[in-house]
Amino acid sequence: MKRAYLAVDAGNSKTVALVTDAEGTVLGRGRGGNGDIYGAPSVPDAIEAVFGAVEVALTSAGIASGEVVSAAFRIAGVDYPEDAEFWDEQVRARLGDMGRWSVKNDAFASLRLVDGSGVAVSIAVGTGPAVAARAKDGREECSGFFVFDHLGGSGLGNAALKAVCQAWMGIGPETALVEALCTLYGVPDAWHLRHDFTRRFGARPATDLWQASRVVLAAADAGDTVARDIVTAQAEAFVRYAQWCARRVGVDLASGELPVLLNGSVATSEHPAMRDALTGELSRVAPAAAVVVADASPLSGVVLDALAEGGIVIGPDLLTRVRDAHPHDFLMT
Repeated sequence: MKRAYLAVDAGNSKTVALVTDAEGTVLGRGRGGNGDIYGAPSVPDAIEAVFGAVEVALTSAGIASGEVVSAAFRIAGVDYPEDAEFWDEQVRARLGDMGRWSVKNDAFASLRLVDGSGVAVSIAVGTGPAVAARAKDGREECSGFFVFDHLGGSGLGNAALKAVCQAWMGIGPETALVEALCTLYGVPDAWHLRHDFTRRFGARPATDLWQASRVVLAAADAGDTVARDIVTAQAEAFVRYAQWCARRVGVDLASGELPVLLNGSVATSEHPAMRDALTGELSRVAPAAAVVVADASPLSGVVLDALAEGGIVIGPDLLTRVRDAHPHDFLMT
């Protein structure tokens, strides 16, 4: 009988699933849509996104679910105990012959990428925010529904739209974002930009604003004050939530006891504005904390969780092997 491991990372922009062997070699891949029961069009849609991706991954690997030693599900929207219970029931009903599985919020996905132990604080800046902490004694906390700021790529896009419109109205500072966003969305001015996103009929979906995140980062890198302020405000908020998560597991972030991992498409973008802002804020709030920028996606961290929870020792060689080696569009949002 084959011995396989299943890793699932489900977010608001996509769900991705991998089947690997004990050495982290990818045997099969699957991809689906929004897997967040709070963010998907419906709960059945979220269920289909997650288990559709799993089915494709298992089929492409030529693996039956009963051959899975251990599975790790890291799912956006697992914010309360009843959410974890809901997904546990769904897994049991569909894949109950697996050896074992765990269900946690997707904020925990990246924690093992630091050194394999999973003891760390993770700040993932993707489409949305995901912050988590795990202490040496096993206590865990994630930001979940206790984020009260519009963060991540979605937040960057919304803040940029506001700044562009207010600059055009003459009630906000001038910014290079005006020309940049109008060019991005193919409109002549801020009036048409606002109209495109808010008109009653034929409006662009709000998710189109996610595309503006890289424009904001590029403008911040180029020195635009408004863009820099948007990025800095997010970085400050992310570090506040990281400090809260750390304290919830009994550690002060400033102690340096927990390393801090930065991950997510925005924090690891080719435009360094966000990770520079995060690093700068962390150096101010927690100068003793080691800050690591992830060199693999959160999905790689979920693979490590599946392996570790299945009894595999996560050593340096395995950490090196479990890295992103996927088709170009597999992890794209």
